[in-house]
Amino acid sequence: METTDKWHLVRNDNGEWISDENVVFLSKLEATVLQIRAAEQKKHLTVQHGADGQLWCYRHEFDAIEMSAPPIPKRELKIKKTNTK
Repeated sequence: METTDKWHLVRNDNGEWISDENVVFLSKLEATVLQIRAAEQKKHLTVQHGADGQLWCYRHEFDAIEMSAPPIPKRELKIKKTNTK
């Protein structure tokens, strides 16, 4: 009998086992960006470390972070001319 439902367990930093359906695996850059975004939005993000050095976070924390880019302020360039001899 062949099963098509494959899932794995991931151990968190406290030693508890979590289903991989409830986690998001991250690169170091993604983890850094997410931590900054979470701090800006005053939301909680726990980056966990896997046994093989892989980084991950809980899916519900990941989903709670708004990832849209903040608006870019409109700026005008003003040039002052000075008389030089």
